[in-house]
Amino acid sequence: MNENIPALNGLILSGGKSSRMGREKRLLEYHGKTQEQYLFDLLKPFCAEVFVSVNSTQQTDLKAIVDAFEVDGPMAGILSAFSKNAETAWLIVACDMPFVDKQTINYLVQHRNPQKMATVFRNPVENFPEPLLAIYEPSILPLLKEAMANSEKSPRKVIQKTETELLEIPDVKALENANEPKDFIKAKLDLGDKQP
Repeated sequence: MNENIPALNGLILSGGKSSRMGREKRLLEYHGKTQEQYLFDLLKPFCAEVFVSVNSTQQTDLKAIVDAFEVDGPMAGILSAFSKNAETAWLIVACDMPFVDKQTINYLVQHRNPQKMATVFRNPVENFPEPLLAIYEPSILPLLKEAMANSEKSPRKVIQKTETELLEIPDVKALENANEPKDFIKAKLDLGDKQP
């Protein structure tokens, strides 16, 4: 790897309250294992290190970064990762995306542009950049800190103000979220033919 390109670490965002699902989304099983273990295994070949982002009440057997900021939402996890290592880029994946697969991650990593502040997929349904399946470069950190200082909790709004590499996703299904029990059941059914 070019020595001028920051190393890439992985972060599975799972510190949310999962209030709509009624149980922790990271512990749901879609692929014969918990979602956090599935994503951990998925990211490992692409990253120097992989971590699960958790809040102070959560426990995991995997390498974890505990939220260091008192703010709701994914910004806490992303900033906590940069607090652990501000020199590395972070490949962020939300734990409520059951259809993320090797092809999607490979495409994101292969099309990473370290000269930009982030490499993100455009969500063609909503027509906005998807901030929770993306690569954040170290150069974006000052903007994330500024947003936090201004009580701006949306990573998407930060990304929309920055120079990013915007990609078209190979399979839009990878961006689907499972936030409620009915989403979980539907996702399990949709993944039925892909179960190991």
